[in-house]
Amino acid sequence: MMMAPEPLRSAMTIGSAEDTSLAVPWDNKLRTGQQRVLDQVHTIKRSKSRPGKNGSASPSPTNLTPQIWTTNTEFSLFKFSPSKANGTFSRSNSTMSTGYNKVRAKGQAVQSQNVQTRVNRHSLYSVTNGTQMTNSQTRIVRPPSALSHTEGKMGTIKTSKTELQQTAVSSGINISDLTLKEAIEFLCHPDENFKQCGATFIQHTTFKEESAKQEVFQLGGIPLLVTLLRSPSPGVSQAAAGALRNLVFKNHNNKLEVQHCDGIAKSLQLLKETDSTETQKQITGLLWNMSSADELKAELTVTAMPVLTEHVVVPFTSWSDNTTNNNIHPDVFYNATGCLRNLSCAQRTERQAMRDCHGLIDSLMSYVQSCVAEENSDDKSVENCVCILHNLTYQLETESPLCFSKYSPQQEGRQSTKSPTIGCFSPKSSKAQKQFSYDVDRAMPEDSTPSGAEWLCHPKAMQTYLSLLGSSQKDATLEACCGALQNLTACRGRGSDAISKILVQKLGALLHLPPLLKSPNCNLQKTTMSLLSNMSRISTLQTPMAKQILPALTSLLSSGPREMGKSDDNIATACSTARTLLFADTEVSKKVINNELVTSLADLSENGSYPKGKKAAALLLYSLWNEKNLQGVVKKLGMAKSLFVNDNTTAAHKSVQVIE
Repeated sequence: MMMAPEPLRSAMTIGSAEDTSLAVPWDNKLRTGQQRVLDQVHTIKRSKSRPGKNGSASPSPTNLTPQIWTTNTEFSLFKFSPSKANGTFSRSNSTMSTGYNKVRAKGQAVQSQNVQTRVNRHSLYSVTNGTQMTNSQTRIVRPPSALSHTEGKMGTIKTSKTELQQTAVSSGINISDLTLKEAIEFLCHPDENFKQCGATFIQHTTFKEESAKQEVFQLGGIPLLVTLLRSPSPGVSQAAAGALRNLVFKNHNNKLEVQHCDGIAKSLQLLKETDSTETQKQITGLLWNMSSADELKAELTVTAMPVLTEHVVVPFTSWSDNTTNNNIHPDVFYNATGCLRNLSCAQRTERQAMRDCHGLIDSLMSYVQSCVAEENSDDKSVENCVCILHNLTYQLETESPLCFSKYSPQQEGRQSTKSPTIGCFSPKSSKAQKQFSYDVDRAMPEDSTPSGAEWLCHPKAMQTYLSLLGSSQKDATLEACCGALQNLTACRGRGSDAISKILVQKLGALLHLPPLLKSPNCNLQKTTMSLLSNMSRISTLQTPMAKQILPALTSLLSSGPREMGKSDDNIATACSTARTLLFADTEVSKKVINNELVTSLADLSENGSYPKGKKAAALLLYSLWNEKNLQGVVKKLGMAKSLFVNDNTTAAHKSVQVIE
């Protein structure tokens, strides 16, 4: 499989999502931030024994990819008690006890009890590399799932004019006619109050006016703000972090300037030292915004990823009383996972570093599983976590073969006799491939406790993804789950084959997929079709797939291009997979082949707007006539042979023969 020349950009299409950092959730009651937090706290309760059924605001993905963004703040299902005047939150001493898992203190394994390839395409949120193949070959499609090139939205980035005035008044500063130039001069003032006022004014102005970002850059304000991150005054460092967060939001040059001034290292040092929740929000929001720049991903993976894991992700998902600094606010966790989501769509080196990061995958999986157990599948951070896991499954069998070591089926001897050719275009007429036997029960021992990268291809992780497919209402989360399974079944190795069998024979994956084929979201539909195409390669799975998938698949084809998002790729994959499954179970095929289907395929076979779909539809028509067991069915429809065998279909047939 050829690697794409550009870095993977995964991100669930957070389409309608607004860009991050600079936006403040709208509150039509105009309550203060403290009131909103207290209201949230009073409504969020977590049982010490059995997680309750808690609803959460339905957030959407972030603006990088998927089309789902959050319009109101929401917090996780954890109980917080605001107890420190400086804005920190300390979590009450409750332990997380769920039916799925329990995360221990930092560095310890995550125990769990229940609970992936991509296509050559470039998009806002996802760049996938892979190959598109014909016939029974798979189409690797990597769904948008990592919010790549997205920037964070949650958190307090906007500084109200009242707060700005209060800061100024307390310092005896008149801001009525303050300019950006003067505010930047304040950053060098010996009085800490002037520094804080200057940084706060820059934060406020860059939130309101896009042009202010360039002005601050030209006036040399960014190096001064980076220096103030190490200020001994908490108020100054917090204001500087907020100003930088706004300055780099959707501004590539400012991102590079912050990095050039050693801003990444200074930000991380502040994150490790501060106990202020507000400062943590600003720093993690800044890092999230910085992570959307491809040039910075490598450095951030080496420097920020370990710090975010150790100081945010692991503490937030660990509930041991011995865990230090575990008073992490949900918004800080959300920002951190947003940053990691961007980093997970970088190159192979960065993916591998994230797989090897101690505690990262365990913590992400633990969080997702606990939210599933609590029926809180649409928690905003779940999407980020699943998108990271999805991206880390990309080319997993090739890049981390040890993860698949348990999938070591025994090779069966090849059949001594050739199986009869059922049709010149039947999948069974292709070259014989090695078949492997695999005991799916052996893959799911109850005492199996995966850790680290082992989670990525473990049946318990697959079960978690399937649970989300059945419970989440967010397309971004659905696409990431489906994409992870698509990646895991993409290769033509023993591991992918074994995983396909586990999904179908043990986990009942086929029950979750037909509804997704009808999704109006083109990317989700494409990812689902690619997963089905991958699994349909396995001959022993074709019969059950025909029974459960063919009705929905042929219905989709009968509906025409519009129902497939007018996507050439979707049409081609649907035709190719239908062709494989139609020959697997003749009895099912007889029930789904009708005039509507044939007419739609005939129209597609002549539609030059969809070149891939046109060829795939022509191949399917040709095969229907040349498959003896199906020829009788199409003849009974009263349709002439010329509809199935003509210049278009014959040319498509010959072109595939040349390839093979």
